[in-house]
Amino acid sequence: MYARHLSDILHHALAEPSAFDDTLKRFETLRGYALLPRGRENAGIRLSDKQIASAVLGFVPILPGWAGHVSLVLGGLCAVGGTATSFRETKTLLDSIAAVISSDEACGSVVTFSFSIERKQNDDEYHAKAVIQDGRERRTVSYVSEMAVTLLREGAEKGYDHDQVHAPSARQLVLGREFFTRLRREVIISRQLDLPLKTDWREYKTEEERDDFHRRLGARRNSRFLNLGIDTQVTWPKEPTPVQFAGHHFVMFPRTKENLHSISIDLANERLSSQEARTLLSRFLSLLSWCDDRYAVLEHGWSGNPVPVPVRRSEGAFSTTPHWAFSRSIPEDPELLQRLAYYREGLNARQVGLVTFEVLSFFKVFERRSRSKPGEQNSTKLWIKDVFATVSASLRQEVLERFDADREGKNVEKYVVDNCRVATAHASESFPSDADASPELQRLYSAAEVIHALARHFIRTEYKLSDLYYSDEPVGV
Repeated sequence: MYARHLSDILHHALAEPSAFDDTLKRFETLRGYALLPRGRENAGIRLSDKQIASAVLGFVPILPGWAGHVSLVLGGLCAVGGTATSFRETKTLLDSIAAVISSDEACGSVVTFSFSIERKQNDDEYHAKAVIQDGRERRTVSYVSEMAVTLLREGAEKGYDHDQVHAPSARQLVLGREFFTRLRREVIISRQLDLPLKTDWREYKTEEERDDFHRRLGARRNSRFLNLGIDTQVTWPKEPTPVQFAGHHFVMFPRTKENLHSISIDLANERLSSQEARTLLSRFLSLLSWCDDRYAVLEHGWSGNPVPVPVRRSEGAFSTTPHWAFSRSIPEDPELLQRLAYYREGLNARQVGLVTFEVLSFFKVFERRSRSKPGEQNSTKLWIKDVFATVSASLRQEVLERFDADREGKNVEKYVVDNCRVATAHASESFPSDADASPELQRLYSAAEVIHALARHFIRTEYKLSDLYYSDEPVGV
């Protein structure tokens, strides 16, 4: 089966009837991520089961331009409980779908495959679920990020809630047995007929021009680019521009109506890990900020592209209502007003990616104002120690795992006060904190989620402050 033939099949099965250009865009994006054969010269290559599976996953996002990214991320998800519990003991979700395509028996055992994109404040999360019929037994396999290490251990599936939604909302694509049966039938027929490729080549014309453009920006056959958005007002090139800094090369993309300022760096050919690359780019932005005396925030992104690509804008979530029912009075306690100001400051810092200020602002929400007497334990530490078990119950398991790994056996209260608050406010030899170093930033991002939960618990319990729009009276405190 050729990619051109597969685009017709998946378009009729999964897309809007009148939007074939969107389907071609999905396949173009999948080629851009090296998930399908790239270039006119490779159009006649017959697809493997894994490549067909990647194309199927490319129809999960609504926007066709996200097909490659989402397919890459979803394909790498692993089964809760490890390969022993996975469908046909496959390693990843991509392997599982390829196994379905490769076997009549596997097709017959599928009830559904569900793929979901969960919308969160700063990012999306990806999950998948397969319902499998093994004889008379029906079982569920959930797929999560390979970073959720404890969920991949043997037996983790026994206590896992396969129906949980980790965010307020999610979009889902559900494929049933009939879809896979029809797709497999088309694959078998195509491979048996072994007909020559027929295409009008129009989908490759702009791609060839783009390939030449990417080569000028430094893309090579083995490239694997990390692409990161930048929020900044420093002077920036008007056109995509290759840059050399500290012995490394990367590409700067300008801001447009569709894209953010962004930087792409080839991890493979620059021989850098993702963390090393983020640290390098943070150093670069710090120098630009110093020269222009303007801000520059390194934002989130992704890696895996064989070519450098700009980072698309993503509008932040907001809420509107046709019935405005706000009826709150201003709190009388001046100390509560200060702590609410710190809380909002923490949310603002989170929005613009300033994690050090996020940690400090949320910490100031629950920091005790009274000085501890000589010989007495710090009152803020005592409070953290007392409430942490309650607060941790509201946090996601992967957040707690990262937080526990970062504190390396230290008491929670000591780690939060000394290694988070003190390190960011008063970095020293005893408590170092480098705001450009990627490992340090990742540590603080994990801590910030915990400290945010502590701050919200403090205001709710210490001041009994309602979080309802229409009433000063709290509920459930």
